[in-house]
Order: sequence, then structure tokens, then C-alpha cells
Amino acid sequence: MPDHQPTPFQEAEVQPVDDFTVVRSPDGRWYTVTGLCPTCRARTVFRVAHGVLGPLKRRLRHRRARPEPLTGAIPVYCQCGYPHPDRPPESPDAGCGAFWDVPVPPSAESGDAP
Repeated sequence: MPDHQPTPFQEAEVQPVDDFTVVRSPDGRWYTVTGLCPTCRARTVFRVAHGVLGPLKRRLRHRRARPEPLTGAIPVYCQCGYPHPDRPPESPDAGCGAFWDVPVPPSAESGDAP
């Protein structure tokens, strides 16, 4: 695995250069994207919510279905956790500022439980 490169923080859309793993949680309400940041080359894990979150309502407990799988792409932000020069202290991101889109694989390949 390449080493982290302490690039200066810069919010910029970039193109991924490596493959990313996209896994859907068993309940269908989360997607986790894992791979190397195209800018700073650190391993990053990005988690995104999908569908209705929170506990099931009592009267709907047996009727609520899993959300339909996502289609298209997931916007991902670098979450490497390494320090980057020029990152503003108020920045909500824990990475280098890079962001990119990762295609959502078809349902059978995204970690769905049968």
C-alpha cells in the first residue's frame, strides 16, 4: 500500500485512480466505501446513510422493508485522518479536502445479504 503523502489541504474534485470497495450493510441503511485517496494516497473509509434511519416504529415493525439499493454514484470525501498543511480548524472533513464519485456496484456485488 502506498504511504500517505502530506499534501496541502485543498477542497477539490478529483478522479479516482484506483478501485474502491463499496459494501452495503445487512439492513440496507448504510454504504461503506473503502480505498486509497487519489490525492494523498492514504486509505480512507467513507460511510453514507441510505433510507430511513432510527428504530422501527412499533406498529410497522413487521412491514418495513429494507431500502431499495442505491444506484448511480456515491460522493466520497477523503477521511484519511492525517494532518494536512493549510487545513482550516473549522473543516468538518478529516482529510486532505479531495472529493470524488464512486460508482455503486449492482446489488449482488455490493455486499447485500441474500
